[in-house]
Amino acid sequence: MISQIKYLLFISLFIISCQTEKEIIEPEIDLSKFVLQEDFKIETIASEPLIEAPVAMTFDNQGRVWVMEMPDYMPNIHGSDEDIPRGRIVILEDQDSNGRMDHSKVFLEKLSQPRAMALVYGGLLYAEAPNLWFVEIENDLPVNKVLVDSLYAVGGNVEHQPNGLMMNLDNWIYNAKCSYRYRRINGEWKKEPTKFRGQWGLTHDDYGRLFYNDNSNPLYGDYVMPNQITNNSFLHAKTGVSQNICVDRNVYPLHATAVNRGYMDGMLHEDNKLVAFTSACSPLIYRGEVFGTNYQGNAFVCAPEGNLVKRIILNEKDGKIEGTQAWKDKEFLATTDEGFRPVNLNNAPDGSIYITDMHRGIIQHKVYMTVYLKDQIENRKLDTIINAGRIFRVAQKGNQRVNINLEKLPNEELCELLKNKNGWFRDRAQQLLIYRNAKEVIPQLEQIAINSENHLAQLHALWTLEGMGGFDEKILLLAQEDWHPKVINTIIRFLENSNAAIEQYQKFFKLNKKEIDIQLSFSTLKTNNKKLALAFAKEILERYPDDEFIAEAIISGSDDEKLLAYTIKNEKKYATIKSKLNEVINNKKKESFNPVRSNSKIWTDDKTVGRELFNVHCAACHGIGGDGIENLAPPLFGADLVELDADAVTGIILHGLEGEIHIKGKPVKFNSVMPGLNANPELTDEKVAAITAYVKNAFSKNPQGMKPERVGELRKVTPQEGILFSEEELLKMYK
Repeated sequence: MISQIKYLLFISLFIISCQTEKEIIEPEIDLSKFVLQEDFKIETIASEPLIEAPVAMTFDNQGRVWVMEMPDYMPNIHGSDEDIPRGRIVILEDQDSNGRMDHSKVFLEKLSQPRAMALVYGGLLYAEAPNLWFVEIENDLPVNKVLVDSLYAVGGNVEHQPNGLMMNLDNWIYNAKCSYRYRRINGEWKKEPTKFRGQWGLTHDDYGRLFYNDNSNPLYGDYVMPNQITNNSFLHAKTGVSQNICVDRNVYPLHATAVNRGYMDGMLHEDNKLVAFTSACSPLIYRGEVFGTNYQGNAFVCAPEGNLVKRIILNEKDGKIEGTQAWKDKEFLATTDEGFRPVNLNNAPDGSIYITDMHRGIIQHKVYMTVYLKDQIENRKLDTIINAGRIFRVAQKGNQRVNINLEKLPNEELCELLKNKNGWFRDRAQQLLIYRNAKEVIPQLEQIAINSENHLAQLHALWTLEGMGGFDEKILLLAQEDWHPKVINTIIRFLENSNAAIEQYQKFFKLNKKEIDIQLSFSTLKTNNKKLALAFAKEILERYPDDEFIAEAIISGSDDEKLLAYTIKNEKKYATIKSKLNEVINNKKKESFNPVRSNSKIWTDDKTVGRELFNVHCAACHGIGGDGIENLAPPLFGADLVELDADAVTGIILHGLEGEIHIKGKPVKFNSVMPGLNANPELTDEKVAAITAYVKNAFSKNPQGMKPERVGELRKVTPQEGILFSEEELLKMYK
């Protein structure tokens, strides 16, 4: 009996092991369709069956690849079975050291459409709507699970929920599509408001400035580090943050691709190739150094709808950043492989760029999928590209991989990594030192902080000291005028609580460099001596009397707008800041907070709400995908009535339908009738409008919206020829 129990235990453990770890023979992936710029190469790091539908990846301190998978996103063209949690987070390893991942270990599974993760504080921070979780890691297993935020992703659609989760230079964790940032101090999680940024994906440059985008615009960004210009609760800032860095939206795909709004004028060229971005995502600032100076600090942006990755060159002047496309007729990387869906980019420890390829045909959620796109998907058989996923490495020819294990490095060596040319190492060393609370290396950090031969190391040393609880003010006062402006700006910020601040600020002001003066504008009125601070603020305004950015920076640093307004009221100059101050004072009276301080919830679009209501009230007869159910209800695709004005569709929802109808011009008879929902007290005007918006977007070739006010009017427009509408009557009314 005991031997049988041992045998069964052995079998159980074996099965569990097989379920959580996977070893495969690495399949060959055809890369012949990829076109990459000269001197670069692309190679497969991982592919199916090792991974499926990857949406994000990151590296751990051993250089291993962690992958977040979302196979439950649009598993078919109707999006049915999306509610079955099949998401996973897996750890990939290259155990035979040939550069290809050959071993997969499940870290977490049965997740519902997970969207973001970050390896921080010795554990994993990950998002699974509506929650943000943190788990510590022991022997590659999750332990001590903590709920960081139960309201992280409440409402919204999977395409419009918070994501990104990126630790920045300032030791805060930021997100795209989110108005909060997070940080753990002494084991306790902190959450505070920040600027709402972007849609899918987030990145930062060497100086802690954030960059993001939305589906139509490849790159937005902030001119300064976060939470400075939004410091004043009543200033509705227009400069400095959320700036359109690259206004050129054009893309240059190698072939015609299926895009959601391809039928719209100006969306496609005559050869049916895409004109401009429609699903820009996951921007990346390259910080790997090995590509050379021409590529350092460039932005790369994914365009999964065009099967390409774009390169954007960034230039900074007078504190502002502008981006231009690297080429006007080609891309950094493009392919005719319709399954190539780049959705995430990462700087790698070896200086290369890793591309996460979701590799599937359907990347548009059913809530927004038009009839046009559905036809394209079916005609191209894109719905057959499933159960796949790839990660690629893009490097210059000759670039070699590196083997790392930061976990075993002593703190002294981690300090030296702050000098590394590769930003990945600098970031990770800073995070590890803070996590270890390495107080014993503070003298070493202080020496790095005052050595101006490597300004990036200085920045990381200063922020590492901040992350460990502070720094000696004497170190800050050693700053010299010939130091890099970004280091000087950091010193200015850290001196805000010093009694010697204004004296130091005056010294930096003499340099007459606008990017330094912008930081002085943010910091001056935060200092202790208000009299000296106000006098110095007037000096700054004297140099920039009509500069809107400077004006907003000064106001953002002020906690007494009336005093500031009184100080400059007799000056005939300064019209810009006077106007801004009046706005702020009035906003304060009306309690009109800026969006950062209003704690607004995630906006849920009407199509998302409409889809949920459709599934509850309509899908039982018309089917989840609108295909209809034989002998019960007609399909909505191709129904002539659905192509009528949105008023007609709303009328049917409210007052019902009976009799013969036409599907694609052909008459169809149903014995049953569709009852109206006008008497249902749960279906408010807003909800009916949302159902109409969803039906007209998902099943019609002529998408339209509907206003709740109009629904109220249409409740009174009842059928004249019977209890229910007929197709004939609706055609007379709305043809």
